[in-house]
Amino acid sequence: MAEKDDYFFSKEKLPAPFSYPLKRSLLDAALDKASVKSTVYSVRYLFGRGKGPSTLDVRFEPEGKGCHASVSGRNLITLWSVSGHMRKQVEDVLVDQGLPLLCQWLARGSAAGNAWRSTEHGLRLTVQDGLLGHDES
Repeated sequence: MAEKDDYFFSKEKLPAPFSYPLKRSLLDAALDKASVKSTVYSVRYLFGRGKGPSTLDVRFEPEGKGCHASVSGRNLITLWSVSGHMRKQVEDVLVDQGLPLLCQWLARGSAAGNAWRSTEHGLRLTVQDGLLGHDES
């Protein structure tokens, strides 16, 4: 039986030489430690297909906008594949800097007022040349 803070998970099979830069166990540990796992309705690991430098995307589904109740006011996390030779470097940056930033963003959204929660928001984390970049929309 699923607990209330469980989320849907999917992982696309990757062609060589691609890899996912973050183990699910590391993501779950960070979400659990920050007590924000219940704010996530789905996590998906996807092959990048030339989507650019994005490494991890988060999309907040606004409350009351016609989406299913299990999604409303919660977040979708997408982790994009990277070239296999970059995996460890990207993982290190995500664990050290990206996951704390992600968890802070999720916590802020969870505590935000009705005006913020009534519109869609996003967070994009990128790792290039060993540096973390981020932008919010």
